[in-house]
Amino acid sequence: MDVVKEGDYVLLWHSNGIRVVTKVRRDGVISTVRGILKMSEIIGKPYGSRILTNLGHAFYITKPDMVDVLLKMPRVTQPIYPKDSSALLIMLNVKPGSRVLEAGLGSGYAASIIATYIGPWGHLVSIERNPRYIAVARETLRIMGILDVVDLINGDVSRIKLPSSYFDSALLDMGDPWSAIPVVADSLRHGCNIAVYVPTINQVERVIRSMVDSGLIDVKMFEVNWREWKTIPGEVRPNTWTLSHTGFIIVAKRP
Repeated sequence: MDVVKEGDYVLLWHSNGIRVVTKVRRDGVISTVRGILKMSEIIGKPYGSRILTNLGHAFYITKPDMVDVLLKMPRVTQPIYPKDSSALLIMLNVKPGSRVLEAGLGSGYAASIIATYIGPWGHLVSIERNPRYIAVARETLRIMGILDVVDLINGDVSRIKLPSSYFDSALLDMGDPWSAIPVVADSLRHGCNIAVYVPTINQVERVIRSMVDSGLIDVKMFEVNWREWKTIPGEVRPNTWTLSHTGFIIVAKRP
């Protein structure tokens, strides 16, 4: 039987749509609008069972999604949100066994998602200028159980000698990606894609110009908007809060 252990991440879900993701500590206490839960009472319970708060409200104990756990990890930069990460995976053709280059590791959220998808047979090379970011991301990757498929390099991707025609895809999430595009483009295999993630339109024009000047083709640009709906029977409607603009995604192909 699969039971909750100390140190596990769990999702506690109430039928009113309340969800709490937490790491289980024996001395921990969770306070919700439906009452208080003691983590010591969760340890040893089977996943799928229920637990009552001190006010008598029931919460299901289940396993969180990968994204739920990632969003509990420390962050030192603004992460790429799941709505954008999912689009990037598709546009970059990321699949098991892929060799992926990432420049701009940040907190390691995107690296964690990519590494999970490429699996134990893939290879992710992530380059980051700030050594403090690398330390934070390394711990995130370790907790997610995927550190062994990632090479973390402290440096400037524009100045690092990359192997020619090696990578299946590349993701640039950095302040000046246009400076790295010529070098990164050469490291891609023919027919493979590069994606750039930037938050402002000022950066977009420079990215597109660099892509064209570097001989890349089929340039696309888009953003992903996410509108979640309330799913309580009898109250199904759009939520009042919407996650709109987070960043622009520009994708191009090496011919």
